[in-house]
Amino acid sequence: MYKYIIGLMGAVLLLAGTREPVGANRIFDIKVHDINNVEICITNIGKMGQNQTGEAGCWWPTGSGQNYIYGAGIWFGARDSVAGDSVDTLVTIGYGPHGGEVEFAPGLSGQDPMPDYVMIYMYPDPWPAPVDTFPMAPQDVVSDQDSWCCYNDSNPNYHVPNDTRPIGVEVYQTVYAWDEPQVADIVFITCEVKNVLGYDIKDCYYGICTDCDVGNEAGTAANDICTGIVDRWYVVDSESIRVNNLAYQWQEQVEPGWTSYPGVIGFDLLQTPFDLVPGDDKDEDGIPDEYECDSVYYWYNVPPNQWDADGDGVPDWRDPSQWPQIGMTALKRFTLSLEPNLDNERYLTLAGYNFQTMQYEPYDTMIPQPDDQRFMLACGPFDLAPDSTATIIFAIMFADWYGLYETPDTALALVDQYAQEWYDMYWYLYTGVEEYIGNTDGIVFSFTPNPVTDRAHLQFNLAQSCHVSVTVYNTAGQMVSRVVDEERLAGQHSIVIDTEGLSSGTYFTVLETESYMKTRSFVVLR
Repeated sequence: MYKYIIGLMGAVLLLAGTREPVGANRIFDIKVHDINNVEICITNIGKMGQNQTGEAGCWWPTGSGQNYIYGAGIWFGARDSVAGDSVDTLVTIGYGPHGGEVEFAPGLSGQDPMPDYVMIYMYPDPWPAPVDTFPMAPQDVVSDQDSWCCYNDSNPNYHVPNDTRPIGVEVYQTVYAWDEPQVADIVFITCEVKNVLGYDIKDCYYGICTDCDVGNEAGTAANDICTGIVDRWYVVDSESIRVNNLAYQWQEQVEPGWTSYPGVIGFDLLQTPFDLVPGDDKDEDGIPDEYECDSVYYWYNVPPNQWDADGDGVPDWRDPSQWPQIGMTALKRFTLSLEPNLDNERYLTLAGYNFQTMQYEPYDTMIPQPDDQRFMLACGPFDLAPDSTATIIFAIMFADWYGLYETPDTALALVDQYAQEWYDMYWYLYTGVEEYIGNTDGIVFSFTPNPVTDRAHLQFNLAQSCHVSVTVYNTAGQMVSRVVDEERLAGQHSIVIDTEGLSSGTYFTVLETESYMKTRSFVVLR
């Protein structure tokens, strides 16, 4: 009954369109991602999975009306910088399952949240966000349905009175959805938090709190089950699959009015803040932490046949799965009758403690009795320097399991594998990130398209006449072709690289002159 009362309150506030009032003078935007099998509402205040009337806002499959999230949002906690060494702690929430609380405001810190340009930008229209107003906003399209927005926690009027106050952060949120068979049941969300204060924010924790409702969870209908996977191997159809940093929820009863047996929903932390300490080698790969993402170091110190340790086609300096990360440090589960509602309780929960007993119990993975379950995934602690950022990337995914596998996690492992592979391959390979090796003075080097199916165009600009060599290598360090090996005049040059004879995979184009060298990885797709 409680949830329907909240929904009714939301309906009273509903205005025409998607712009809604929050409090006396705040508006936020709601848009719906629906390009694939996942239909999910998102906002520009840190909340997701809740519709315009304050009710469930994530459905699977798209158009079915079968809901899987009643509400979700990010949590960001830190030690109170003003309090110094005291134990006072703060948490800003994008969604409080107890009452739907939100403490973020649309837009950047100090920005008026009312203008129309403080909104969610979703491809194809409106897209992109204006760079003069939002210089950090992406301009290129990555998926079949990108969206971008920003929000902040700097206005004390938007925080719960007598309990919390601003930490001093902005959040830049990007959502990706592809209408491709492998990832049609997945939505990817990136949340990049930035310190907008003039001093360090200490002992930070980043979390995702969600009230996943598989259908109706009101009163006696509360029958959801929630658990998680810290790190586990599965063998499905003779294939070994590693799953980690995952929480999931399901039920084992039919849902009245549904046309199919309920599936399973999962949240996977694909990327957390990196744990790179100069002088350390946490993953014992022979690469000091400070050089894990330094392509120059690899070029001069690591043989080319060791540039892709996991064999996924992505050079290690661009592959976050090969860098030490904090990972999921807490998975906490709670219910409507027992959940953290104050800042100190929420911070303890983010840190992996039982906020009632004060016992450190980071992973609630024992399968509980069915109930109206909620859960929170978190990572930390870490410090955030002024103007620096920390990023989490997570996937929300769905799978059918009943009648196919004995347990829902087996079905979800297959989807999770696609989520991880797509993330590993896409973000750091297909997006065309510049990579430079050695002294680059005087050369402008571009390679399009990437990925490539038949021919690619390499363009470079020379500040002066010189001998130029352009070669292509595979990931084993073997040269597969020499495209150019001749004197070239100063100015702009364009050449064609024919990839017809190359199999699918990752390759490296290397441009060399007498005094400097550049490299660019590219992917051949067949």
